[in-house]
Amino acid sequence: MGCLVEARGGAASSRVATEEQFLEQFAAIEDGLTVLQIQMRAIAESARRFGELAERIRASTHGAKVQTQ
Repeated sequence: MGCLVEARGGAASSRVATEEQFLEQFAAIEDGLTVLQIQMRAIAESARRFGELAERIRASTHGAKVQTQ
């Protein structure tokens, strides 16, 4: 079974991929998405920690107690 391959510009290409090729590409996309999700979680955690550190620094330099969430 063949399927049309969509080019980056959105136009359908005349190149036809086999089902096996399609599934391999789909699996590669899923793997990439998994890695991206892991990296995004790590970035979010780093941002949270940085925010906490900035609050502590601000509180220690200004002598005021900063509320933490």
